[in-house]
Amino acid sequence: MNPELPKLLDVQVKDGRVAEIVAHQRAIDAEMAVFDAARDRIQAEIAQASRTAEEIGRRRDEAAAKLEKQRILHEGRRQRLEQERNPRVAAQLMADVDLGRSILAQEESDWLRLADDANTRATSVAAAKERLAALLTEQESARADHALKRAEIDALLAAARSEREGAASLLERSLRIRYDRLRNSRQVDVLVMAQNAICTACFTSIPSSRISTLNAEGVLIEGCEMCGAIIYLPEVLV
Repeated sequence: MNPELPKLLDVQVKDGRVAEIVAHQRAIDAEMAVFDAARDRIQAEIAQASRTAEEIGRRRDEAAAKLEKQRILHEGRRQRLEQERNPRVAAQLMADVDLGRSILAQEESDWLRLADDANTRATSVAAAKERLAALLTEQESARADHALKRAEIDALLAAARSEREGAASLLERSLRIRYDRLRNSRQVDVLVMAQNAICTACFTSIPSSRISTLNAEGVLIEGCEMCGAIIYLPEVLV
């Protein structure tokens, strides 16, 4: 029996353990992603609502400035009208005052509309922030539990990987390189059994030219010609 075969099998078992822990880790992360998605939705809503509120607030302030300017102009025209004694000029000033009053009324209407809108937007932002705070409070316990689970699984994974590297370090260098390369490119086991001269990974017949090597050493390092798996005879381990 090839002395590397038991070592290879041990490494593969440890790789399987690492894969199981990684799958568990991803499942925990997926659960946390649900919480994050709910939080991120509200945060995005707050960001969008805040941008809109800021824009409306800017337009409201601009309208307020225009309104104040119009009030000053209107008051100036009214005072001039009160002091004017020339009937012709007074008539023109009266027309200007009437027009100014109409413009002032429109400016006030625009400002009130924007002020109401700004208040509504600010209320929406505040409500969204309250919902976010409530959600984070609701998630707090679950997040703490998930953080604990994640820390535990991280510790298990680190230990499993350490054990795996320790076992892999015992392999002959070229064999380890081949194994690791195959492991990184396959979704299934690298080391597979042969049954009745057939690779059990892809069910391809093993060429007769390799059968003698397989029978002699119990393992075919160069692998299956079809899928590349390293093949071994289970009976040599008995």
